[in-house]
Amino acid sequence: LSWQRPGIQHGVFRKLRLGQYPIEARLDLHRMTVEEARREVFRFINDCVHYGLRSVIILHGKGERNPDGVAQLKSYLAKWLPELEQVLAFHSARQHHGGTGAVYVMIRKNDRDKQHNREIHGGR
Repeated sequence: LSWQRPGIQHGVFRKLRLGQYPIEARLDLHRMTVEEARREVFRFINDCVHYGLRSVIILHGKGERNPDGVAQLKSYLAKWLPELEQVLAFHSARQHHGGTGAVYVMIRKNDRDKQHNREIHGGR
C-alpha cells in the first residue's frame, strides 16, 4: 500500500516509506470484523490528532487465516485512510514492523501544534 496527498514533500514521504519516523502509537486490527476495524481506525486517527501524534502504525494482517487467503482489512484500509482528511500519507511497513501486514500512517498536525510552530518560527 502506498498513498500520499498532493503537496507532501518527497523527502518526507521517503522517510515514512523507509520507516525512519518514530512510531508514536499502534493499532492492531487482527481478529476484528470489517465494521469493528472501521470504527477503530476512525477513532484511532482522531485520538492521534487530538494528542498530537504524527507517525503511527496500523497492523491489519496478511490474510493468512482467511479461508480465501485475502487480506480483506488491507483493502479496506486503502479505501478508508484517504477519506480521512487528517491522514497525509501511508505506506506498507518495513519487514521488521510487519511488512505487508502493516502500514505506516502520517497524520496532520493538530491546530495546537500548528499554532505553536507559528509562534516559534514567526509565521502568520
